[in-house]
Amino acid sequence: MQLQLSHVSYTYPSATEPILNNISLAFPAGWTGLLGDNGCGKSTLIRIATGALEPDAGTVTHGLVCALCPQDAHEPPENLADFALDYGREARTLRETFRIDDDMPWRFDELSFGERKKLQIACALWFRPDVLALDEPTNHLDADARAELAEALTRYRGIGILVSHDRVLLDALVQRCVSFEAGGIVARPGGYTAAHAQAELERESLARERTEAKSELTRLAAEQDRRAHEAARAQARRSKRHLDPHDKAAKAKIDLAIYTGKDGQAGRLSSQMGARMDAARARVNAAFVAKRYDGDLWLDATPCPRKTLVHIAPAAIACGTGSLSIPELYVANTDHIGIMGPNGAGKSTLLNHVRTLIAHDLAVLDIPQEIDHETQATLLSRIQALASADRGRVLSTVAQLNSDPDRILEGNRTSPGELRKLMLAHGILASPVLIIMDEPTNHLDLHSVEALERALATYPGALLLVSHDAAFLAACTTRTWEVRDGCVREQYL
Repeated sequence: MQLQLSHVSYTYPSATEPILNNISLAFPAGWTGLLGDNGCGKSTLIRIATGALEPDAGTVTHGLVCALCPQDAHEPPENLADFALDYGREARTLRETFRIDDDMPWRFDELSFGERKKLQIACALWFRPDVLALDEPTNHLDADARAELAEALTRYRGIGILVSHDRVLLDALVQRCVSFEAGGIVARPGGYTAAHAQAELERESLARERTEAKSELTRLAAEQDRRAHEAARAQARRSKRHLDPHDKAAKAKIDLAIYTGKDGQAGRLSSQMGARMDAARARVNAAFVAKRYDGDLWLDATPCPRKTLVHIAPAAIACGTGSLSIPELYVANTDHIGIMGPNGAGKSTLLNHVRTLIAHDLAVLDIPQEIDHETQATLLSRIQALASADRGRVLSTVAQLNSDPDRILEGNRTSPGELRKLMLAHGILASPVLIIMDEPTNHLDLHSVEALERALATYPGALLLVSHDAAFLAACTTRTWEVRDGCVREQYL
C-alpha cells in the first residue's frame, strides 16, 4: 500500500506564486515526517494528500480511506459522537491511553486545547484509516500526553504522515523525513536527528563547493583579462598602419608572424576563455546555498516605572467542573514567570483571571494559544495600514524569525506559525512592558523557537508564559507558577 502524489501544484487564490509546484512524492506504509519552515506548504500538502483540498494540477492516489487531524483545535471531530458512544475494545483502549473521561466528548467547548487535541487524535485513530495525517499533534499537550501520543501512534499500521517540529516525537516514530528546502523537496532516511545531520553535511559540502567554484571563477576572470590584454597587444603588433611604406623587412616580419600563427595564439586563447567562464558560472549557480535568517531578535522595550504590574489576591475561582485555589501572587516589572501544569489543570483559567487584574493603561502584548479567523483578518488589515517604516520593522522582525516577508501578508496562505510571528512583530511596535504568551512555541518551526527563546530571555520587561516546554521555560523565566490538583504553587528556578 502506497500513497502517490504526481506532479502536484497548488496556488492560493490571493497568492502570486504557487505554494506547491510540480511536486511528486510517494508515502509508503509506516510513518513519514514532514519538515520545513512555517509557511513552506506542509499543511497544504497533507490536505491535498488526504483529499481535503483539490490540487490545481497533478494526481493523487484514489481509493484510500484518509483521516486528517488539523492544527486547529477549535472544531470538534466529525466522528466525535460516534467515538463517544462506542464502548468496544478499541475505543475503550484509546480513552484509557489518552485519559479521556466519558463526559469529555459532550463538553468539547469547555475543554482545554490540550484535552481537545487528545480527543481529535483519538477520534482519528479510532477511524482506522489507510492514511493518517497529523498536523502538529503535540501542540498543547503536556509531557504525559506526549508520551501517550507516541505510544498510540506506534501501534498504527497504515500510511502515517506527521507534520511536526517535535524532535523527540519525530525520532521516536518516523522511518524517514521529507524536508521542504529551497531546491525543492528532499527525502532522507531516519528520524529528525539522522535526517538533520545528513542535511547539515550536505549543506556544508555545498558551501565548500560554492567557495571553491567562486575562487575558480575569480581566477578565470583574472586570466581572461590578462589574455585579452595580450590579444590586444598582438593585434597592435600585426598592424602595418604606422610602418614606413618602404620598410619591407618589418612588413615581412609581421607577415611571417601571421603565417606561423604565433601572434594570433593569444587571441584564440582569449576567445576560448569565454566557454570556461560560462562553465565556472554554472558551477557557482549549481552550488546555491539557501540563506537562513538565524540572527538574534531584539524586543524594543524598557521596564515599566511601576515596580508591581499585577497584584493577585488569594481566591478560589471556577475552573472546569471544579475550582482553582490561588495564593497571593505578584508580577513585578521585570519578572519572567512561567506557568506550568498538566492539560486541564487550569493554566489558561489562571491566565484569564490575571488578565482581568491588569491596569488598562499598561502597554501589554497578549498572544493567545490559538488565533481565530476574525483576529487574523484584523491583524493583517492593521499591518497593511501601517506607515511604510513601521511595516518595514514588522516584516524585518518576521524575517529574523525565519519567514519570507515578501509573501507573509497573503492572508489565505498565512500559516498559524506565521500568524504568531506577525502578532509578535506587530505588538513589539508598542514597546510593551508586559508580554503574555499562551503556548508560545505552538506552530513555530525549530529555528523560530530558538530565536524567540533568545529574544524573550533578554527581554527587559515582564513576561508571563504558559508552556509545556520545560527547556523553553528554563531558558526564558526565573519563576514558575505550577497549576496542579486544583492549586497554584509558586517556585523559583
